[in-house]
Amino acid sequence: MKLALDPSMYRDDLTLEEMVYKTAELGYEYIELSPREDFCPFYKYPKVDSAKIKQLKRLLRDTGVKLSSLLPLYHWAGPEEDRRQAAVRNWKRAIEIAVELEVDLMNSEFSGSKYDPLTSEEKFIKSMDELLPVFEKEGIKLNLQAHPYDFIETHKGAMDMIRALDRDWINLVYSTAHTFFYDDGKGDIATMFDEAGDRLTHVLFA
Repeated sequence: MKLALDPSMYRDDLTLEEMVYKTAELGYEYIELSPREDFCPFYKYPKVDSAKIKQLKRLLRDTGVKLSSLLPLYHWAGPEEDRRQAAVRNWKRAIEIAVELEVDLMNSEFSGSKYDPLTSEEKFIKSMDELLPVFEKEGIKLNLQAHPYDFIETHKGAMDMIRALDRDWINLVYSTAHTFFYDDGKGDIATMFDEAGDRLTHVLFA
């Protein structure tokens, strides 16, 4: 088991270098690298070149901190086709970055619209048809989480979609902070964990 810090609370105040050193100072061995404007921003094309990747790898070596995962977030299930195509381009670049960073796990969300769930599901599957071969070629695993106001908000919905994709390298992220959405406010985490079984590979605490 890896205990990793998602340093999102520092993304607006600390440089990339300061963030890595802060993580080490706090005693964490691993970072989950979530969206930053100077790296892989929310919904935008990644803003990182080979020099910045080398810089990050050097910082990690210097501090002894490792990357557990990369967390990109793009509108790959957005109902607008132009936005969906842009998201697929963003994902392909983010996968390249993960490979260069020697990270074999990416975590994300379904990233569609609660208000147009059918179209969002269709767009998500279309994006996955394009990206599954890329993930498989590069040996990158993927974990997905349901999220409030996404087209999949519930634990059952997330598990149904993960099973529908039918890849042993696509599994579940469970966010404890969103439990009240996942099971209509019952708070029955144990039942959801049992139901997910081996598909539960990443848990978020807030």
